[in-house]
Amino acid sequence: MIRKLTLLAFASATLLTGVNASAAVYSFGTPTHALPAVSGNGLTGQLWTNVNPNTDTLSQAQAIISGGFATANFRATTIDFPSGPAGTTFTSATYSSVLDAVAQSTLDNASVLPDDVLNTVMRFAGFFGVQNAGEVWTFRLPSDDGSAVDIQGTRILDNDGIHSFGGPTTTVEFTAPGLYAINVLFFESQATEWGLEFQGGLNGANPTTALTPRLYTLVDFATPDDERLDSIQPNGVPSPGSLSLIGAGLLAALGCLKRRTRR
Repeated sequence: MIRKLTLLAFASATLLTGVNASAAVYSFGTPTHALPAVSGNGLTGQLWTNVNPNTDTLSQAQAIISGGFATANFRATTIDFPSGPAGTTFTSATYSSVLDAVAQSTLDNASVLPDDVLNTVMRFAGFFGVQNAGEVWTFRLPSDDGSAVDIQGTRILDNDGIHSFGGPTTTVEFTAPGLYAINVLFFESQATEWGLEFQGGLNGANPTTALTPRLYTLVDFATPDDERLDSIQPNGVPSPGSLSLIGAGLLAALGCLKRRTRR
């Protein structure tokens, strides 16, 4: 009897896995890059602040992203804004209250922190890491207002328009391991509430925002020809981690100058 139950459980699990894979709405099998040996630590978050208050669609938000440099860039370990259990906050909230400690410590333009979050466009760019062939993910995207998720240039979640907090769910099968390009877009233009979450669950697990090891930043893993890098100002405020390198370079240059002067 025990053996029969074991075989039945195994058959059920196998059947469920097959159904999940075959029922996935989207399927991807050609990653942008090979999976690195290290785990991910988040996506590259980008802010466009004080945008046109009539930005009410994803196409308008994309035009703003394509039209100029981001106001600020940071590392987003999760896409859970405002940070914490609350799904939304008021649009009078400031970035200093909605960004978590990691996002604030990696922000390359701290002048945005006192700004309120109304009339905002955001993008979270980088790569989604797939460890094994055949992974089936359930993705969910609740937001207030509009949002979308693109993987390998295909829109898998479309939550466009002006609306209260909520959003669609979809399933994606990855037939090969590796890094898959991902963008999460978001805009807010109505003076009510503000919030965004990107959730995922593997092989039937309940979707959650705790995806950090699967998220790889644009700035660290993209190749130079990745067009998404064009939105990051090359001569912007240096990130805290780069200041020591800049200082070392200046000291080395001064040392060379002194040696040449002594000659």
